[in-house]
Amino acid sequence: MRDLLAHADLAGYAGQFVWLELSYDEATNRPFLTKFGAQATPTFFVIDPQDERVTAMQPGVMSLPELTQFLDRGKSRVAEKNQVPADAALTQGDALLAEKPAEAIKAYREALRLAPAGWPHHELTEASLVQALQDSNQWQECAETASAQAVQMKRDVIFARTVVAGMWCVVSTDPAPWADAQLAKLKPLALEALTLSTTVRDHRDAIYRTLMYASVARHDETSAAQWGDRWLAELEAIKPASDEERSALDIARVENIQVLGNPERILPALLDSERAMPNNYIASLRLAQMESAAKHSDEAIAACDRGLARAPGPNGRAWLLQIKATALAAKGQKEQARRALEEALRAAQAIPNKMARDMNVKNISNRLQATQKEKN
Repeated sequence: MRDLLAHADLAGYAGQFVWLELSYDEATNRPFLTKFGAQATPTFFVIDPQDERVTAMQPGVMSLPELTQFLDRGKSRVAEKNQVPADAALTQGDALLAEKPAEAIKAYREALRLAPAGWPHHELTEASLVQALQDSNQWQECAETASAQAVQMKRDVIFARTVVAGMWCVVSTDPAPWADAQLAKLKPLALEALTLSTTVRDHRDAIYRTLMYASVARHDETSAAQWGDRWLAELEAIKPASDEERSALDIARVENIQVLGNPERILPALLDSERAMPNNYIASLRLAQMESAAKHSDEAIAACDRGLARAPGPNGRAWLLQIKATALAAKGQKEQARRALEEALRAAQAIPNKMARDMNVKNISNRLQATQKEKN
């Protein structure tokens, strides 16, 4: 998204917005993240400066047309021009989505109930409803809603976003008759989304990843490997135009191997990225993950140390130290691994976002308790 924002022609919005980018990993941003419930990156908000009301909110990446529609939507709601009751319900859903997705579901359904014929935000609201169902872990209803609505949508970014959410809901639970039935409906739509030029990189990656997960869950490793090969081939054909794109490609490579695959396969690309981005701790982190997965413990520890030297925030520091602890434990250096986990816990306690902080603190604490039991 940074690349899109850096190169997009948004001159028509000059003077209409105050643009603010906040890092997810800086303590000074904790009040904002807490107040507005930003749980993932990227998340976009349009906020009314008069009362700090969220007038539009959307998680995940967007294409340029979707971004301009998002800005126009937020702007019109601030001005309250040409508003109908369905618009107000959609705005309410957006304001609730990050922190209270179950309540957002009610608002989005009310918006669809109130929507007049030809309402321009109908498909957007359907997609947001599916997102809210996913965020509230209502897997079956999410998948059923996604398959029913996506088949009728225009084939654009909103279509792909709806299909992706539905696919995630199918693979977020163990195989069941309902999940198999919805996978049969969503899979052709997912493959169709892969043929569309409007399907953004993140959505393409999510489609391949969910197809792999679905195959593995159904004990079809042959199909999972084929999807993985197709995904990696697509990634390897891309020549990154920036460090942001290089990082995104590396994340996708790692996610691919984490589902099914040989980490040795992507180590050369990750080494190239670390050399190309000497100040980027994420490049070292991704490399450390795969060196550890490949049982190259010394190389994983060295990559962690390089990443830690690149001044990551508390989230990145906690993550690197946990990888380092795993590699140290694999070498039999249990006391050094415990000290790395203790340092990771201190870093995790400073993570700005409450959800990420609580999750990291819990996971690291559990690991420390396990090491103490082993010691005793």
